[in-house]
Order: sequence, then structure tokens, then C-alpha cells
Amino acid sequence: MVGPVYLTPSPRHASSSAFRKVTEMVRDLEPGNGVLCVITGPGGAGKSSFARELVKNLPGWSGVRVTALSWRADNEGSLLQHILDRANHEGDLRSLVDVEGATTAIVVDDVHWADQTSLRALIETAATMKHGRLALLFTASDTEVSAGRPNTDDLREMADVALTIPPMDVEDVRAFALTTVGAHLAPFAAAELRDLTGGRPNRIREVLQAAPADHWRNHDPKIPVPNTWRAALLRRIGAHAEDTALNKVLTSCAILPDGGTSELLQYLADDPTGETIDTAVSLGLLELLPRYGVDHLTFTHPTDLAVVRTGTGPLESSELHLKAARFYLEHHDQDSALKHQALGARGSDDDTAEAIAQRGLELGASGHWRRAARAYELSSQISSRPEDAHDRHLSGIEALIAASDLPQARLYAGSLGHDSRDVKVDSMRGYLALHEGRFSEAKGHINRAWQTLEDADSQDRSMRARVASRKVLLSLNSWEPENLIAWAKITDEWALPGSPTQLEARYISLIGQGAVQGRVPDDVPLPGETPILAQRRNMALGWLSLVHDDPVAARQRLQGYSGAEGSERISLWMDAWLARTYFVLGEWESGVRAVERGLARAERYGIRFLEPLLLWTGASIAAYRGERELARSYVNRLTFSHDAFVLQRVPSAMCRLLLASLDNDMSSAMRAGRALESINAETNISQPGFWPWEDVWAQQLLHAGKIEEADAVTSRAEEIAAGSNIASIKAKLGVPRAGILMQRGDIEGGIKVFDQSLEQIESLAMPSYQSRILYEYGRVLRRLGRRRQADEIFTRAGEVYEAMGATEFVNRCNRERRAGGLGTRTTGAGGLTPQEQEIAKLVAEGATNREVARELFLSAKTVEYHLTRVYRKLGVRTRNELPRVLREL
Repeated sequence: MVGPVYLTPSPRHASSSAFRKVTEMVRDLEPGNGVLCVITGPGGAGKSSFARELVKNLPGWSGVRVTALSWRADNEGSLLQHILDRANHEGDLRSLVDVEGATTAIVVDDVHWADQTSLRALIETAATMKHGRLALLFTASDTEVSAGRPNTDDLREMADVALTIPPMDVEDVRAFALTTVGAHLAPFAAAELRDLTGGRPNRIREVLQAAPADHWRNHDPKIPVPNTWRAALLRRIGAHAEDTALNKVLTSCAILPDGGTSELLQYLADDPTGETIDTAVSLGLLELLPRYGVDHLTFTHPTDLAVVRTGTGPLESSELHLKAARFYLEHHDQDSALKHQALGARGSDDDTAEAIAQRGLELGASGHWRRAARAYELSSQISSRPEDAHDRHLSGIEALIAASDLPQARLYAGSLGHDSRDVKVDSMRGYLALHEGRFSEAKGHINRAWQTLEDADSQDRSMRARVASRKVLLSLNSWEPENLIAWAKITDEWALPGSPTQLEARYISLIGQGAVQGRVPDDVPLPGETPILAQRRNMALGWLSLVHDDPVAARQRLQGYSGAEGSERISLWMDAWLARTYFVLGEWESGVRAVERGLARAERYGIRFLEPLLLWTGASIAAYRGERELARSYVNRLTFSHDAFVLQRVPSAMCRLLLASLDNDMSSAMRAGRALESINAETNISQPGFWPWEDVWAQQLLHAGKIEEADAVTSRAEEIAAGSNIASIKAKLGVPRAGILMQRGDIEGGIKVFDQSLEQIESLAMPSYQSRILYEYGRVLRRLGRRRQADEIFTRAGEVYEAMGATEFVNRCNRERRAGGLGTRTTGAGGLTPQEQEIAKLVAEGATNREVARELFLSAKTVEYHLTRVYRKLGVRTRNELPRVLREL
């Protein structure tokens, strides 16, 4: 075992990167090895289903699934015997799992109830395997742990992989309610239910079953507290049920949103010595936990908090909040005092609402967007004027988007009306749709917001600057560089000098300038730049550095992470281009990590429109490595909708084009190439270096025999690239240009172009591009019969591919060398020549003669000739017999 790898899978297990990683780790086990995976989480979170899905994804493996039972926990060896009985095996564990060819997955649910003897035998066997392959999948609840039982933390430390199933989010709660009680739960009700239960599935089920199914079909159902929770609290309180001082402590703690210090609780509960608080802790009702360096008292069981909070009357709750406000005023904590004043208000309180809204404005200006959102929402709730409440509610949603909390923003946005002339609502909805990748909706809302301002001849500088800045982002996502620059200038005119809105628009306009002018703009930090704004500047210039053949500088700029609130959107852009940078540099392990980090970030924050950029790189690396299932998984997550942004559609089509070309899938390659041409007809995506697709597309057109069309694509791209200093583009375009020349009979001219391309690309730190050019050159040389020169080129290509970990293409280079008769000179089994071996292998794998010809760069008649010789040498009559005969050689 190699030490734990900690992962957090999505509740939608099969689509999560954690699921894929564990599956790959088990599949890649060498004989004589075992792996221990410990899966923890709350009851009903899906731990068992995760393990079951994983076993289903292990074709050829034997699966044994058992559950450790609490009443057998002290019966030593009972669990082990249960496993052997379930497997119908009469020997010991090692004779079951550690024999030649054995591949076994053992799932133990509720491992926290396992007896020590069985647990020790299982773990020791996995750690000392000699012949077979063994995967141990243990599931354990993070709540059902008893004294003397296996410690879950210890198991996680021993594991090769430790996973924690996270609590449910709002959408998970809604799906769970639909399957549990058949009700489509309103978003706000689902959010309240999640907050009440902590997102734990077993508690959610208890609440759902505490009311009839029809109750949950109401638009705004009241969330009941199950009687079992009340009974559990009474059992814990025991003989102290009538202790009014204890009840006061619990009530005081319950009205505090995040718990409170001992000093605050003593003040609220009139417990100056803290004796009653100590009683609550000793009974297990409250616990002392560190928070920001200060110990806070909170409820040990969230269910107790729910019972006490719902049992507190509005008058008592109000008095306690106002008392808390006085405490914070005495301690000079204005923010906390305002919050409790608002929570303690009995009805509206416009003075407090105004003060809190002003504080929200200040918090947002300083980048504390989550706190700003909470302040705006509190202010909205106690505002007497509907228009004030509406505006402050909107400001709260805007702050949530700025904080990158798109799921919460979407939840609150769902409560708004659909006034077609409300500029602020249109602006906010368009901004949200931008980040979620809904092109038509984003464009419609943002354009309508600006038109409304124009029709009203509005001089509201703040609103005009806000909407114009969203037009900047809309232009970027739609890949309209000229419009991007124009809207950045309009934003600059309306925004306050030195404001974040102004600086952000200026920095994003660098991308447009780079695309229009064909160069990297000067790096000039603007006055008033904060770390989060510097991150935007580095993102823009890092992308442009990659475009202009300087991936080393790109890597340096894109590796930075400010960690500031609201930086997640820019961090996701940086993940996407950093992953691409690592791909170009040949640092593919780092590239995969950047891809997975970015995809996890996109899933967590709901920022889906940048996923195709990440998936393009992830699928490319997986394909070159020969990880076909992973590549297919990435491709299946790509965006194909015509209602997506150009920034989503282009990398999706480029990814499909590259993978189809690598797989020699001509029909898929033609569809992807036509899609790119269609996009280019609508929106110019041919700026040199930004979207490098023409060289791959022209090469596919050549393979399809469409020489004139390939020439037109290549010529157009060459003409555009001629005005730039981007050598990599010119080098890559040399591949189809050389092929076109050779197809027209100019063999030496084509060879010269290939040599020039290699000379150009080898002067750059771009091994990914270098290896592709070498590989294509070698295939052409072998087809021309220049076997020794081809062998030398394939050797060089193989070395570059090997350094990058491109296993699939190392094998392809070796196969090409053998097919050329120089890489391996010995006659193979059955008397087959190297080329006959390659043809036989491909046919045995199911390839048609035409596909073999395309793969090995031969004519179909040549393949047919060699296949006839293969049949004669091996004594077979049909291609269906080949797999069996080749296995027996």
C-alpha cells in the first residue's frame, strides 16, 4: 500500500472524477497487489451504491459483498467466514483471492461493526498479495461509531484511497424528495430542508416522512421537525428536563446562526459563572469547537438545534437577538450588532435596514462578497418599502454571483418576477446565464438591459457601467474580439475611475487586443489593482503568452491563485489555460491535475461554461496515452448544443476532431470539421494561435481525398498566419501543405516543407506539436519507401512521446517501425513478417481492410495481399479465426 489519496466524489458517482480515479487504480493493479478503499459519509449518502457501481465497472472481476452486523461485532472471525460463505469457498481467504489469475473485489458495508480478527485478516491479505489482485472496498458511517470499534480515521489512514461522500446540495435534496415522497420540492423548501438537516440523507428522509406526501406538494411547505428528534433530545437531557437555566442556555445558543463564544452565551443565558453551560457540554448537548482561533459553543447534534429553535417563541427569540446586539455594541463589533438588530426586529426597521445595506456595499467594495450577500438579504427582509426590499434582494444575488456561489444565486433568482423592463433583474439574470453557459438567455437579458437604459436615456453611471461590463463578458464568450474592445471602452467611460468594474474591463480587453492586433499587449498594472484584479491581468496575459509560442511564460502567469473571495471564476479560466499550457509543454501529469482541479471547481461553483476548454485538454491527453474509456468519458461531457457560447462550441468540436483523427474515425472527423467550418462562417475563429484547428482539419480532408478543399483551408490559414510571428502555427500547417504538394507530384517539395516544419517546431518548447509533426512525417516517408529515414523519424517521435507518457503513440511508432521492416528485423511467431503481424493484429481486433490501410498508410490492395499471406501461413480461412490463432501462437 502506498499511503492514502483523499478524494471527494460527486453524489452523481459514475460521472465524478473520484469514481474514475478509483476505478482506474483498481483496474491498473498488477498481479500480486491489493488496494484498500475506505468510503465514509453520513447515513444514506450513497456509500454502498458507490461501491456497487465501482464493482460493476470491473469487467472480469469476482465481486463479494457483505455487511458487518452490530450484533456480531464481538464474534471474532465471523465477518471473514461470512465472506467465504458468500463466495461459496471452503478454503481460507488467501486461497480465494491470492491465486494465479484471481481478480477479486470484496465490499464490506458498515465496516465500523467489523470484528477485529476479520478486519486484520482482510487488510493484511491485501498488503501481502503475491499472485492475485484484490480490491477491498470498505464503507463506514461517519456518525455510527462506538467505543472499542474500528476507528474510521485509522482505517482512512491505512487506506490507499479514502473517500468522503459529501452532504447533499439543494438539487440533490430535490431529487431525493422526488424519489422518496414523489414531490417536486420548491427550491427554497429544499434549501431550508438541507440547512435543517445538514444535507444528511437519513435526516432528510426522516423530515420528509414526518408529513404526508401531499404536504410536500405545496408551493411553500412548512418544514416539520420529526417527533423522533424531540424524543432523542429529551433522552439526552434526562433528569434535567425541568431545568429552566439549562433550557435558557440551549435557547440562547439556538438563536445564534453559527453558535457563539462562552462569554456571549453566559451573557444571553444569565449564566455568569458558566456552570449551566458546563452542564450542557457534559450532557453532550453542546460542544466547544475552535472557530477563527476562538472557541465557539455549538449544538453537538443538529437535530437538537432544530428542535430547540422551532420551540422558541418569536418574542423570546427577538429579545435574545436584541440582547446579543447590545453585547456586540459593548464589544465594538458593529457588523454583528447590526445583524442581530435585524434578526430581532419585529416587523420592518428601515433605519437598521439602511445601515445594513450600506455595510453590504462596503463589504462588496472590499471583496467580501459572501458577507455582503448576507447583509443585503437581511436588509431586504426588514425593509418596509417593497422597492427597497427588491433592490437589496437583487444586490444580494449579485454579491452571490461575485462570490462564485452560483447555485445559491440561482436559488434566490428563482424567487424574482419577470418584469421585462427591470434593468437590474435583466442584468443579473444575464450575468448568471453567462456563467452557466446559456447563450440565448444571457444575450437576451443583457441586450435588453442595455436597450432599456438607452430608451430611458438613463444617466445612472453605476448601472450603465455594470451592464456594459457584462457586454464585455458576453463578447468574450461569443468570441467577438472587436466588440469586446468596444464594450470595454464604453465600460471605461461610465465606470468610476479606478473602480474594480473599470479595471476588470480593461484587463479583459487585453484578450481582444491580442486577437485583433496579433501581438501580446504591454503588461502594465493599473493603479488601484488588487490581488484579485492582478489575477485577471495574469489570466489574460498568460493566455496570450500561450498563443504566442511562449508556454513557459504562460505557465508562470497562470499558476498564481489569489485565494480571494470571488476569484474562483478567474481561477477556472486559469485552470483551463494552464492545463492547455501543460499539454503543449508535454507536462501531461500536471495537465491532468489542472483539468481535474478545474472540473471540480466548475462543478462546485456551478460555472459550467468553461468545462469544454478543460475537457478538450483532458480528452487529448487521455487519447495519446491510450486511455480510451477516460477519453470517451471526457468527450461525453462536452457541449454540443447550438445554444451554447462559441467559447464552448469551438473546443468541443476541436476535441472531437482531434480524437477522431487519432482514431482514424473519418466520419466523426468530417462531422467535427464541418462543425468548425460552420462556426467560422458565423464567427471568425481563425485568429492565429487562439483556436488551432485548421492544420488538423486540412490533414483529415487530405486523408479523405479532398485535396482541393484541403488546399483552400491550408492556404487561408497560411495567409492569416503570415502576418504573425507565431512559428508553431506555420510549422503545424506545414504538415497538410507537404501532403498537398506530394499528392500533386512534388515529392521533394513536400519533403522540404516537412524539414522546415521540424526545424521551426524544434526551436520551441512544444513537444506535443513536435511529436505530431514527426509522426506524420514518418508515415509519409514509409509510404514513399524511404524506410531508413522513416525509421529514424519514428524513433525520434517515439522518444518524445515516451517522455510525455503518450503510451499509445509510443506503441504506434514502434508498430510503424516494424511495419517498415527496420524496427524489428526478426520473423514473428507463425513465420509472419513484422508488417504481416501488424495487419493480423489489427484485423483480429475487428478492423476492416480499409481501416487497416488507413492506420498503416497502405493501399487497400496491399492489405488484402498481406492478409492472404497471413491466412496461408497460419492455416486459417476467415478473419473470425484470427483472434484465436494469434492467442495460441
